[in-house]
Amino acid sequence: RLARADDAVASGFASLDRELPGGGWPKAALTELLADEEGIGELRLLLPALKRPAQSGKWIVLVAPPYIPYAPAFAGSSIDPARVIVIEAQEEKQRWWAAEQVLRSNSAGALLFWPKTLSDQRVRRLQLAAQEGEALAFLFTSTARAAQPSPSPLRIQLSLSGNRLSVDIFKRRGSMLSTPLLLDVAASAADQPIERAPSALRLPAKSERLSAKRMASFHRHYPVGGPQARIWNRALARADEVQRVPGPDPREKDAGFPLARE
Repeated sequence: RLARADDAVASGFASLDRELPGGGWPKAALTELLADEEGIGELRLLLPALKRPAQSGKWIVLVAPPYIPYAPAFAGSSIDPARVIVIEAQEEKQRWWAAEQVLRSNSAGALLFWPKTLSDQRVRRLQLAAQEGEALAFLFTSTARAAQPSPSPLRIQLSLSGNRLSVDIFKRRGSMLSTPLLLDVAASAADQPIERAPSALRLPAKSERLSAKRMASFHRHYPVGGPQARIWNRALARADEVQRVPGPDPREKDAGFPLARE
């Protein structure tokens, strides 16, 4: 696959783009993000890059996230939550299957996947699936895997350093990063803590907001592996001070890729 000028998406952090091969997050390749804690800013790190595919009409797909993301925080970062799909599955093999299908479908602009277990074979299959399309692909795992080899071409260890996020690129094309980067991810995301409780969220000013209805929910939530693919609205969101209760998603537009086996 020949490299092109648009094979990377700017991260939104100039210092990080200078260190990433291609000048941004790579498309059609698997990026492994390793951290010992959840909710340290890993989603806020990706928000600026996720905005581009979402605004071009592509889906942002989250497979097996460890927490329910907060929809208005996406909206406050100019990402329409209606372009975000959340997929859950009880069995690990179903999670991997769903993630692979998302990448092979070429309907998604970005995949974010939180597996519970990893193997080189599964990671390699996911990397091959990523190469077939042009999506951003992020695999979240623990730092315990840092010493183990991985088929992922880009591997980054994340940790907190005071109020900033430490970004250590320890595998990339070329040499390793000599010193971790320290990024102020909260400031870049308008201080909207996606991983924290909704009560901590500062809603954007009215001039920054999408409409209340569009802020209120993600497009769909797919539990994979059940007798039928049931679609639920899983956004526990507050929009314009209105508390919305999870319920069936009335929209029927097909997402464009298979998310449940027949």
